[in-house]
Amino acid sequence: MQPTILNFLTQLKWQPVIEDGPLPSAQRYLLCGMGGSALAGGLLTACDPAIPLAVHRDYGLPVLSATDFGSTLIIVASFSGQTEEMLDAYDQAREAGWPLIVITAGGELLARARRDGIPHIILPDATIQPRLAVGYFLKALALITGATGLSSELESLAPTLDFSKIKTDGQSLAKKLDGRLPLFYSSNRYVALAYFWKIMMNETAKIPAFSNTVPEQNHNELASFGAGSSAVPFTIVMLESVDDHPRVAKRFGLLTEIFASLNIPTEKISLTGVTPTARVINSVFLAMFTALALAEARGVDPDTVPVIEAFKSKLKII
Repeated sequence: MQPTILNFLTQLKWQPVIEDGPLPSAQRYLLCGMGGSALAGGLLTACDPAIPLAVHRDYGLPVLSATDFGSTLIIVASFSGQTEEMLDAYDQAREAGWPLIVITAGGELLARARRDGIPHIILPDATIQPRLAVGYFLKALALITGATGLSSELESLAPTLDFSKIKTDGQSLAKKLDGRLPLFYSSNRYVALAYFWKIMMNETAKIPAFSNTVPEQNHNELASFGAGSSAVPFTIVMLESVDDHPRVAKRFGLLTEIFASLNIPTEKISLTGVTPTARVINSVFLAMFTALALAEARGVDPDTVPVIEAFKSKLKII
C-alpha cells in the first residue's frame, strides 16, 4: 500500500478525458457512488462548498423533482464498474432519460456506457483500492463540475507535500490509536474528511471507527458519555480547522475538557494548509499513513478487504 500512497501525487497531476462527449450542461450534480467511489464527492465540496454537488449512496436514484430534470447531471461512479447499486442507478437514470456521465476504471459499467454512447471518464489505474483513488476521482469531478481552479490547485499542491513528516506523524498517531476505538469529529464543512478517516480505519487498519460532526454531536451523541464511559476504549480524534465557526471552535474546547474529566483520551489534529483544498489533501495523506501504520502494528493486510469480498460473493447467490 505504501507505494500507492507515495504515488498519489501522480493522481493530482492526472488530466482526465471525457470520452463519447460532449459533457452535458448542468446547474447541479448528483454523484451516485458507494464506498471509496463516493468519497471524493464530499471532499470536493469541502474544498469548495459553492460546487452544487450532492452524493447518493444507494440503489437507483433519490426522489428528484420535475424541475431538476435537464438541469441536474447524474454522475455514476464505480471504480470496479461492477458495483450492483451503481449498475442499478445507471439503468434507472438511462431509462428515465436523465443527463448522465460515468466515472469508472472498467467493468460492466464501462461496457454499458460505451454501448449506450454515454459520456465517460476512464480512471487510469484499476489495480489499486477505490479508497486510495480519491485523487483520480477528485480530478474527474473537478473536470465535470467545471472547477478548473480547484483542479489546478490540486496539481500545484503535489510538490509541496512533506511525505516524511506526514508519515512520521501518522506513525505517532497510530501508536495512540492501537487497541482503541476511534471517534472522529469535525465541523460540518469537513464532515467528509472525518468520514474518510473512519473509512481508512475500517478498510485499511481493519478496526471499527465512527465519525460525527460538531455541533450536531453536542445534541445527541454527547449524552452517551458519562459514568462508565471510560470502560470502553474510546479515543476521540478532533479534526479542527482555522475556518471552523468560532462557536464550533469553542465547542471543541469544551468537549476536550469533558472527555478529560471522563478519562477518555483526546487527540487533536489541526488541519494544516493555507487553503481548504490544502487542508483536505494534507489530512487525506495523514489518514492514509496512520491507517497503514496501524495495520502494520496489528499485523493485518492493509490492501485486501476479505470480509467485504466474502459478503459480496454471498450476495450474488441470493
